Amino acid sequence: MVEGLITVSAPHIPLHEPALQLRDLWLRLGREVILRGVNLDVMPGEGITLLGENGAGKTTLLRLLASGLRPTRGEGRVMGFDLRDSRAVREYIHLMPVDAGLYPDLSCTENLEFALKMHGQSGDVASALRRVTLEPAASRRVRFLSAGMRKRLALARAHLLARPVTLIDEPFANLDTAGRELVLELLGELRAGGVTLLIAAHEPELARQVAPRALRLAAGVLHEE
Repeated sequence: MVEGLITVSAPHIPLHEPALQLRDLWLRLGREVILRGVNLDVMPGEGITLLGENGAGKTTLLRLLASGLRPTRGEGRVMGFDLRDSRAVREYIHLMPVDAGLYPDLSCTENLEFALKMHGQSGDVASALRRVTLEPAASRRVRFLSAGMRKRLALARAHLLARPVTLIDEPFANLDTAGRELVLELLGELRAGGVTLLIAAHEPELARQVAPRALRLAAGVLHEE
């Protein structure tokens, strides 16, 4: 681990209040109901593995928690802020989408520097790249990286930002055994630093090593596994 890399960069987290809270939350997109009366309480520093079949709505739930979607009905809060207050919510949350969400025409270094600038943070970009074995590709534009390299760069960004709530969609996809072991190490360090993790994954045996509480989304309803 790079010394000092993990620091939860936000005001003090109220440990007695849920980091994530949903109450009877519904989401309709067009004519389709995606989420049906979802209830959820996640305490600060907790690790959650979100399970479900393809199309169950896992990615949609992550987007909603990141304030990228507005609930149709019900209530939701992130670090005490209403989900509909997207500006406040985004100060506390980081979403790593399955496609990594990187800027293809920026280099690895520029992607991380831009992420820090957007959040008003500073950090050791070179160390973050070295941590995910991407230092030799530091100046390479993202569009020329392999899928696995893009995944590692996105993980370096999540690790560097260390937002109090980190949502990760399919962190083990497109990675070999060594890459998956690195993911587990990085996510474990985030949790050890007090970050609340919600991981959507098709590899529960891996995800539950760092996020032991499992929830399953099926037919729009969230169940404790």
